[in-house]
Amino acid sequence: MLIEIETSGVEVLYSIYFDYKNCKGIVYDEKEVNELENKWFGNREGNVLTLDIVEIAYLLLNNKIKVLGNNNTAITDLDSFLSTYYKCVENFFWPKLIVYRDLRNRGRKVKVFGENKFLMKDKHGDLKLVVVLEEGMRHSVVDIYRNIDSSRSNNLKLVYAIVSLQGDLTYYELNKIEPVRD
Repeated sequence: MLIEIETSGVEVLYSIYFDYKNCKGIVYDEKEVNELENKWFGNREGNVLTLDIVEIAYLLLNNKIKVLGNNNTAITDLDSFLSTYYKCVENFFWPKLIVYRDLRNRGRKVKVFGENKFLMKDKHGDLKLVVVLEEGMRHSVVDIYRNIDSSRSNNLKLVYAIVSLQGDLTYYELNKIEPVRD
């Protein structure tokens, strides 16, 4: 699979193999791996870079890529990509994409960091763990404490990104307050 990304008006071709079985894009070329990784796309595994479907969708939404399928038809929009690889779209895909796109559009560096989490570097260089939730989704207090403790033990700030049923987005920074005894 070939993905073409435009940067500064110059077309740059990135050769990406789309692993339909695992629903991931894989970049093998060392130069391309380094360029995309420097822009905080994908996760390096040895000499290759693996792209999450949310990252590919983001690049399609911004008209920065063209995906060539097995039959050499060019896919230049998200609708066509998703209709071709619809089995790769998980239940939680849209909320993740809404949050990922919002953070990237705000100039944040973002990495997919698990099923419903992102690692974000803000404009001040602080790293934050962003947990994506949908409105009405049940989330136990125990899970909240686990997320807080996990982020604190890794020197990360914790942010919950809650996506409403209408697609609106609200961010909450969470922290644990320890009571002081007299």
